[in-house]
Amino acid sequence: NRRSQISGRVSMDMLTIDLNGIPDAKLGNRVELWGKEVPVNEVAVRCRTIAYELFTRVGRRVLFSKG
Repeated sequence: NRRSQISGRVSMDMLTIDLNGIPDAKLGNRVELWGKEVPVNEVAVRCRTIAYELFTRVGRRVLFSKG
């Protein structure tokens, strides 16, 4: 339930999140790129695009990952 920032550049369908301000974060924790707590339109504005592009650019590996 805390926001953070992407660290560095997005590479294909992988990204790195800066968790320095979240000391209790650990491997395996779930994150929300957009959804209930993070509006997709807010993410789109920060990415200089529109929500539609974000939705249509998510790859199958991300959509169907187990977790």
